[in-house]
Amino acid sequence: MPQDWINGTFGEASISIRDTGLLHAAGLFTTMRADEGKVFRLDRHLARLRESCQALFIPIQYNDEQLTDATNELLARNELPDARLRITVTRGAAASDPNRGLFLQPTVFITATALEPYPAEYYERGLTVMLVDEQKLNPYDIQAGHKTLNYFSRLAALREANRRGAGEALWFNVHNYLQSGSISNVFIVKDNQLITPPTPAEMLDSAVREASPYPRSAVLPGIMRGAVLELADSAGIAIKLEAIDVNRLLEADEVFVTNSIMRVMPVCRIERSAIGGDRPGPVTLRITELISDLIDHGRSG
Repeated sequence: MPQDWINGTFGEASISIRDTGLLHAAGLFTTMRADEGKVFRLDRHLARLRESCQALFIPIQYNDEQLTDATNELLARNELPDARLRITVTRGAAASDPNRGLFLQPTVFITATALEPYPAEYYERGLTVMLVDEQKLNPYDIQAGHKTLNYFSRLAALREANRRGAGEALWFNVHNYLQSGSISNVFIVKDNQLITPPTPAEMLDSAVREASPYPRSAVLPGIMRGAVLELADSAGIAIKLEAIDVNRLLEADEVFVTNSIMRVMPVCRIERSAIGGDRPGPVTLRITELISDLIDHGRSG
């Protein structure tokens, strides 16, 4: 039977029915990918998770070294060199102590399952995506820009996209500017320039903020997104952190989406509109190559 890690113990995980993560979606998570026993940028996942915990008042009682050791041992115990992993942190259930009174005991657990890669044909032919029309992301919500357990709306949109024969659903904010996919970050390429909407942290830069037609962002600072920006900059590819409306999206030369599991996924069709000749473009392919080289170097290093 597969093992999990929960609050310092390996075995089969279970949580209290009074856990606020279950009752109120008061929690956070991060999804990671391991190849040949190596988790890609585990330190960045933990840093983002910790920053979100601090922002949303969710205590976490384990340090990065403990969580790293637990993640690596979990892979070994389950004999999963290639895996999909998830770290979940909730505010926990209320407990009582004579000295502390009533307090929340947080829950932290890590799960690992066998990796199921996306089909090779998706990368060769590109993904079809759907635009979400009836729902909007609210950048003024305290949860905006954080990977919280409140994920039902995104998964419902993704389910509808799958029903329509698409692999992802793209979301706009309440000002009708592109923010993300249901489970991914979004990039466009225009005139060999790489363009993506800014995250809340990037909006703190006065130049980025002043150039934006909206004051706040709901963009998640994805780990793969960060790697793409770093590698593109090193490779001399021009980068712009800018707002993207639907017209700019549809007029793009290339579009791709990223997350830790799919890595870099070309988007060649937005509903019925073909992008870039209906095939992955040169910048997308170059970024894919750079990411593959980075991952291969990390495994051998």
